[in-house]
Amino acid sequence: MVPTETDTPMHTRATPKQARARQRVADILDAASALLAERPPGDLNTSLIAERAGVPVSSIYRYFPTLRDLLDELSARAAGDLRQHFIETIAATEGEPDLVLRIRRTLEGIRVFMAEHPYYRGLLLLLASLRGVQSVEDDDNAELVGFLADRWARGLDGFTGGDPQVVATTAVQIALTLEDRMARQTSPALEAQYHEEMVRALDAYLSLYLRRDTEEES
Repeated sequence: MVPTETDTPMHTRATPKQARARQRVADILDAASALLAERPPGDLNTSLIAERAGVPVSSIYRYFPTLRDLLDELSARAAGDLRQHFIETIAATEGEPDLVLRIRRTLEGIRVFMAEHPYYRGLLLLLASLRGVQSVEDDDNAELVGFLADRWARGLDGFTGGDPQVVATTAVQIALTLEDRMARQTSPALEAQYHEEMVRALDAYLSLYLRRDTEEES
């Protein structure tokens, strides 16, 4: 199944309003995600999606002008779920003085999401071939940047000594770049190594701006 539907505008010709139309779009997205989980990403095409969804190819183009639009919708929904995880984890670890532990618990959501949604790895690889690596300029990622920048502008997480917007942008881009690298790994051991490097890189960078409680007390 695809991630939870969000209230953000869909990457369709028009957002389906009737229940039957919404269900058809959901069936199309489910079919695409199932194929991405089962086959090499490069195999994905509208004919295969239509066959799996049990709809004519014309129905796909009715809602998604291009395959890229369909992939962008899958990506937007996945990004929404991941963003919600980050927000909830940041709130849940508010009083944790160990910055590395906070980062690790927050980023662990990426690995969990990949494991629970097998299509996500193929989606990242296919989108990377079409648009390059993920960027903070993408709408879905920009929302996370805005969330962090707002927190840090208010001095939360012990933020000091930098421009909140610039630091948030840089931190999210580091995470996105390494997430793309994780998705390319066929070995669980290598994926785990890149995940660990993501934690280390963000800890080294964010420790310049986010003060640990123990540092504030010393």
